[in-house]
Amino acid sequence: MLLVAVREKRRRVKLVAIKYKGGKCMICGYRKYAGALDLHHVGRKVFGIGDSGYTRSWDDIRNELRKCVLLCANCHREVEGGITRAPRLRQSREKLWKIR
Repeated sequence: MLLVAVREKRRRVKLVAIKYKGGKCMICGYRKYAGALDLHHVGRKVFGIGDSGYTRSWDDIRNELRKCVLLCANCHREVEGGITRAPRLRQSREKLWKIR
């Protein structure tokens, strides 16, 4: 039962994070399936949102999200492989949705 609750909390945190970051890949615009969207850290990573975000407050998560850009799995792999450049944070901040 605890594992189910943790899994559900992680899923909810990811969905809120995706919405907060604009809901689509910052490079290609992909938005069909949330499971194919990743958060790529551009700034210094304090914690992984998918790994330990479910134990953090929304303020902590939001502060970490400010250092991330939202990418689809394909674009994220290209960025990590050095084929494509990640968007700058200033570009992604203009597209943030406000969630209260």
